[in-house]
Formats: sequence, structure tokens, C-alpha cells
Amino acid sequence: MATNAETSNWKKNTTAMETTIRQASNRAKSSDQPLMNTLYAEHRHMASVMQLFADQLRFIEQGQTADSHVVYEIMDYMVTWPDCYHHPREDLIYSRVAEVDARARSEVEALQRDHDQTASQGRKVLREIERWRDGEVSGNSVCSLGRAYIEHVYQHMNAEEQVVFPRIESVLTSNDWRELAEDDHLHAVADPVFGPQVQRDFRNLVRKLRRRTRRVVERGTLVEWIGIEALLESMEVLSMANESLHISVTGHVHKSFEDGKQLLLNAPLNAPLQITINNTNLTLALIEEVLEIGRDTLRDLSRLNQERKERARLVI
Repeated sequence: MATNAETSNWKKNTTAMETTIRQASNRAKSSDQPLMNTLYAEHRHMASVMQLFADQLRFIEQGQTADSHVVYEIMDYMVTWPDCYHHPREDLIYSRVAEVDARARSEVEALQRDHDQTASQGRKVLREIERWRDGEVSGNSVCSLGRAYIEHVYQHMNAEEQVVFPRIESVLTSNDWRELAEDDHLHAVADPVFGPQVQRDFRNLVRKLRRRTRRVVERGTLVEWIGIEALLESMEVLSMANESLHISVTGHVHKSFEDGKQLLLNAPLNAPLQITINNTNLTLALIEEVLEIGRDTLRDLSRLNQERKERARLVI
């Protein structure tokens, strides 16, 4: 169980992260540079993920029901998205600042080292979560590493937004931004959680993030809300499954059309047979994808139902 001091620290951390989201939102509105707006938006996204992470770690620490799938997906997202795309983009912009303003060189190098440290720390937390899910370590170990990671992330983002980002915008010229925008490494890459299409690997994370935005409920109606909330989440699971099906079917139809067109151009006489074989293979692959989506959906619905029962039992 958490001590009063630990509870106080959790509240302090949560308040700080909420401040990060609010500050990022305000600054994003005032920036004239699309690349800066992108960085601010990504900070808001990461801060909301860290808030959810703090919730889940608190559940683990207090012996409440935590979603191990979501805990894993949170750190999997941080390692595969911010560390691979967000931080490298920042590093490129920081390097340009160091070229323009030599006084910023040491500051830039410190930030880039911090990005490396964040990535290393994130991989360590992810490995510990995997061990926890396999029963090799206790939840306390995950909580300890997770809390340190959360604090590091929000302190880093606050430092960037309060000190570094304003300096970037004051130092870089329109020509600098134009040249940066032409760099292939700074081109937009779809976010697997906050982008237009949610990747199936992060479906539980997205579901929890959506739920967190609507969890302003009076305690007196909590039990009733648990049932309503479970229904809403079930609908989201089915909606996300339908979206995945649509993407899969559309992709296979498009590939079938393109493959058929190419086969006709390359070998018109043999094309009918080759197209039939190709379409058969594509259909079999599509069936396997549909079955996998169905299995994922059934597992998610089953977990939702079990979670609903456990949460209701805790408050009755």
C-alpha cells in the first residue's frame, strides 16, 4: 500500500504533467512554425500517455486492478515512437541552432545526451515490464522504475518548452526553417496512437486514453458508471476492429488491382491464370488477418468484462 508521502508525490507528479499539457497547448497556439507546432502537439500526446502510466502504476502499487496490456503498450509506444521519431527531429533542429548560435552548443549537446538517456531508460522500463508480466519481478520494481521515468520525461519536456523552444524560435530564421523542412528526417510520420489510423498493437492504450478523458464521475454513481463505461469501451473495441477490417480489406483490394494491372502489362497471355493465383493468395492472407482481428477483439472484450467485474467488486 502507498504511504501518505508517496500519495503526495503522485499528486505532485500528476499536477506537473497536467501543467505540461496546458503549457504545450498554449504555446502551440502562438507558434508560427509548423515544425514547432508539431513538437508541441507531440509533447501533449506524450504527457497524456505519462498521465495514464502514472494511473496504472498507482493501481499496481495500491494493489488495485491494473491493465498489464496497457502498461506494456505505454512503454512500447514511448520506445517505438518518441524515441525513434520525436527526439531525433528535435536533435536535428537543436543542431541547426548550435550552427547558428555557438553559445547554444553545450546546451544542445546536453539535450541530445538527455534524449539518449531517455531512450535507454525507456528500454530498461520496458524490459522490466516484460519481466513483471512473466512473473519474474514484483510490481514494486516496475513502479520504482516507472515513476523515475515519468519524472524524467515531464521535467525534460518542461525544460524544453520553458527554455529551449522559445530560444529556437528567436534564433532560427525563415530560411533555416525552410531548409529544415526539406530534410527527409523531419517529414511527417503517422503517429501509431494519435495519428489518423490506430495501429492494432496499441489498441488497448488508445481505449484507456479515451476513457481517461471522460472519467469525471461522482463517486456516488461509480458502480453504475462502471457498467456504462464498460459498454462504451466495448463499443470502442468493436469500432476499432471495424476500422482494422476496413483498412485490411481496402489494402488487399488495392494490391489485387495493382498486381493484376502489372501482370497484364508483363505477360498478357498468362495474366488470367497468374491473376487468379495471386488473388487466391491475397484472399487467404486477408482471411487470416480477419481471423486475427476477430481473435484480438474477443480477447479485448473478455478482458473488459473481467475488468468490469473486478472494479465493481472493489467499490461495492
